[in-house]
Amino acid sequence: MTSPALRQAATIGAVDGPLAGYHREWYVVRPQGELTRLGRVKIGEPREGALWFDRRYFASEDELLLELARLGVPRVPPVHRVRSTGTVFHGFIEGRTLAALSPRGHPVAPAHLRQIMERFASLCRLRPGDVRARRLRPDEGGATDQPGAGHSDSSLFLRGLLAFTRERAHRARLPRFGPLFARLGVPHDALGPRSRTAAEAARLTDRPGCLLHGDLHRANFIVDPAGTLWTIDWELASYGDPLYDLATHLHLMDYPPRQQPAVVEEWRRIVTPLLPGADAGLAEDLPRYLDYKRAQSVFTDVVRQAVAVGAAVGSPDFAGQLTQAAKLVHDVLVRAAEPLQLSDVPSAGAVESAYADFCTAPGNR
Repeated sequence: MTSPALRQAATIGAVDGPLAGYHREWYVVRPQGELTRLGRVKIGEPREGALWFDRRYFASEDELLLELARLGVPRVPPVHRVRSTGTVFHGFIEGRTLAALSPRGHPVAPAHLRQIMERFASLCRLRPGDVRARRLRPDEGGATDQPGAGHSDSSLFLRGLLAFTRERAHRARLPRFGPLFARLGVPHDALGPRSRTAAEAARLTDRPGCLLHGDLHRANFIVDPAGTLWTIDWELASYGDPLYDLATHLHLMDYPPRQQPAVVEEWRRIVTPLLPGADAGLAEDLPRYLDYKRAQSVFTDVVRQAVAVGAAVGSPDFAGQLTQAAKLVHDVLVRAAEPLQLSDVPSAGAVESAYADFCTAPGNR
């Protein structure tokens, strides 16, 4: 059965093919007729069965991008609408991802780092209330700790993130993945009110709230042929503590140790004059947010890798997928051992055995 997005794409022009996306299925199109002047565009729809591990704030990425354009935020994908059909599509940013130019763990070139800091600057200029895009209600998975116009309650913000991860990314997955979490030594009350991470959240310093992208990693930066860096994938954007966006960025970018301190200091230099107080308590609170991101990665990657390995059962790719998953999950558990208070991290071999047994069990295939 042809997807609605593909049918819509075909009415606009020649479809170059699907584009990988975790939450949305995208189709790249070369428009014909009066839309030719736009260059390539992309049309998307929610990916069936996609698992969400991060809290969402805005109801529509399309609406948010339109608001960012209205507010003059540079280097974000344009959004277009065909009036006759109502079809909505994004401009396709031609270029290469930053991940292709400098893979994870490698240093980022000064010209690209400068533009990343410009993105943080554009975000911290947008205070709560500036963006008029619809927000998700709490019963739709939206945030309940929405910041006011002044300083946000940073502790409440992180406790909200902890609650979402605990309830939606861990406990909600236990009926299916509980045996795997137990085999890997992840406690059933991880991130609970009495956990180490929750105790640290209560010690956060309050900072002024601003717009956050929430997913600033190398694959979400596109470098066009002129060397300009664009930011894509705004589905996890929210309002909240600016230090959380920095921590998420550092966690996902995996800068080499010699570059990360310089990135933090450059962030402080650029952001603080624009958002006074954004760096309050940075030395103490940045490690706390990084601990949360390391803990969150356990619940994200354990499940994602189980799905990937399960899909490969019975195929020639199974052994390779199993080995890859075991290494990734073992590394994630090692990094999260302290924030999750894991008493005994299983070896890579033990992780591989756990995944092999879980994914080949009759009830999980």
